[in-house]
Amino acid sequence: MKSLKEEELKRLEKALAATHKSRGGPEPGNSWEMGVMNSIGRIADASEAPAWTDMFGKMFWRICPVACAIIIFLAVAVYRYDVTADQYFARIVADDTVELVLLDDNG
Repeated sequence: MKSLKEEELKRLEKALAATHKSRGGPEPGNSWEMGVMNSIGRIADASEAPAWTDMFGKMFWRICPVACAIIIFLAVAVYRYDVTADQYFARIVADDTVELVLLDDNG
C-alpha cells in the first residue's frame, strides 16, 4: 500500500466526513416509541394526591421508633414503680378493713 501525501489525506478526511454527515442517523422504530410512551404514562402526575395507604405507610415508619421508645420507657417505669407504697398510703387513709377491701386493687 502506498503512503498518502498530506494533501491527499486531508482531502480524503474531508470527503469521508461529508459522507458521514450526509447519511443521517437511524430512525427509532415503533417499539422504541411505544416504550417511551409507556414510561411517560407510568410517571405519576404531580397534581395527583397520594393514596391514604401510602401516607399511612410513611407515617407508620416515622412514628414507629418514637412509639417503641415510649413503650420501653413506660415498661421500665412500671417495673421500677413500687406497688407497696400505694398499699401503705391506703392503710394510712383507710382505718377500717371494709375500706381497705374496697381500695384494694387485687380484689
